[in-house]
Amino acid sequence: MNDIDQYVNEIEKDLIINEFNIKDVSMRTPARKHYWVGRLIRHKKNLYNLEKEKIEIKKKVVKELLEQSPIKITIPVAEKASVNHVNMVKINEKINNETLIIEFLEKTEKIFSSVSFDISNIVKIMQMEQL
Repeated sequence: MNDIDQYVNEIEKDLIINEFNIKDVSMRTPARKHYWVGRLIRHKKNLYNLEKEKIEIKKKVVKELLEQSPIKITIPVAEKASVNHVNMVKINEKINNETLIIEFLEKTEKIFSSVSFDISNIVKIMQMEQL
């Protein structure tokens, strides 16, 4: 959760918009959107790598269970038993965390896509106030 907390703090700072910084925010918005999309893609790549790692861990655990079992067990039984192995639990936790971060960053991307419309509306309101 530490990543999400850090990201929330950064996004809050990026989205502070007022009369004094509106030009700066509007000029910086495309770069910030690119920054967050880059983060999203890096986390998606990390998720892909974790999924590959999970497959390898599962193969090792199944092999270990088949070799160490005092009775002969089938591969499907060993695969079901591998779910509770410490390494499988850890990798599943990492995958769940990455999935949550990806979902958060996808929503963040949508927010940054709408910021330009929000800025446009703010500018229109400011113009109307000056009339």
